[in-house]
Amino acid sequence: MSSVNLTTDSPSQSARDSSRKSSVMRITFLAVMPSPYVQDLFAVMADDPRFDLRVLYLEQVAPDTYWGEQEMPSYASVLPGRWYGFQGARVHYNPTACQVLEEREDDLVVVVGYIGLTNQLVMRNLTRRGQKWVFWGEVPGFRKRGLIGSTIRRRMQRPLRHAAGIAAVGSHAVEAYQNVLKEIAAPSIPVHNIPYCCRMDDFERAGERQRNLRSTQPQRQPIRFLYCGQLIERKGVDLLLNAFLTLLDEGAEAELSFLGTGPLSDQLTSQVPEHYRERVHFLGFHSVSELPELFATHDVFLLPSRHDGWGVVVNQAIATGMPVIVSDAVGAGRDLVKPDRNGLRVAAGSEQALHTALRQFVQHPELISAYGKESLAIADSMSVENTVNAWARFFQESLGTGTVAAGGTS
Repeated sequence: MSSVNLTTDSPSQSARDSSRKSSVMRITFLAVMPSPYVQDLFAVMADDPRFDLRVLYLEQVAPDTYWGEQEMPSYASVLPGRWYGFQGARVHYNPTACQVLEEREDDLVVVVGYIGLTNQLVMRNLTRRGQKWVFWGEVPGFRKRGLIGSTIRRRMQRPLRHAAGIAAVGSHAVEAYQNVLKEIAAPSIPVHNIPYCCRMDDFERAGERQRNLRSTQPQRQPIRFLYCGQLIERKGVDLLLNAFLTLLDEGAEAELSFLGTGPLSDQLTSQVPEHYRERVHFLGFHSVSELPELFATHDVFLLPSRHDGWGVVVNQAIATGMPVIVSDAVGAGRDLVKPDRNGLRVAAGSEQALHTALRQFVQHPELISAYGKESLAIADSMSVENTVNAWARFFQESLGTGTVAAGGTS
């Protein structure tokens, strides 16, 4: 790891000052992997003349996640390295990360997440050599830790004291990081609310086509529910299936589709009684380009996670014009789902609460159209372009070229 001699007229500082004067911000993101909720953002940001963008990923794919083959754009690359399992988390080690970051004179480095050797080394190295950096993170702390685990987590959060700002993924994360900053004695660091975003145009068009088609037909039966995501315990899919089977036992005219794959796929399939096999559909993996039409052919979207830092599928669902049922442990639920306006929030881990929410739409199908219209209105403010503008304001304020109240949100 090379060192930099820090003086007031160092080449690094001079280059950063020159970059700011030209109004082009040189930004590097150190992100975990090329997931859908970052790729659309980076693609738009790379084409924006305000930014000179570079993206460094810690890994290509996660062991339990599959989004299809990822083609790496010119501004992005995957760092060599590996990950280790630790208390249910993936701890990354990419030994060249600090060196690669020093090879370019950035105005700001965005560090995504604090878990892992790479993230810890990078945050400390950036601080030591006087490079401005900011942090981007979801709600911390899904798994309840014992004393040792909690102590380790708090130590991992301590480098945040030196961040120029924090971009929190949603209002729930804003509150969480404001509390973290108080605990590590850095309450004056500004925390901004910058949720995940995605391209929604295709979802909007697919939803509009289906609504035009339905306007010429009577109310469709049965009600079609959709889940999209990994088939894993954290997503609450086991609770969802049980709640839905109870609904069918009560005589409801409804269908449920699971869009995605995962380790619980066979278990869930085997739980469906033979006489309900035509009511529960396991659609498997589909690429992002196929999702809009699949979303649009369903009525109500569900994300009953036991924990979800955000849940970009909620963005996609509201853009399609769907009502949404989420658990109160889904980050996107607090920002994008307004209870009794465009959907319902239920207690995480509660099968009964899920069943009650499902039954409400079966008993009152008129809510589907009314809630769907409200979803579309909420989706209007969640475009990638609006999010990129929020990032630009955050970068300017973090660099001292804009203003924000200490500890405030934007």
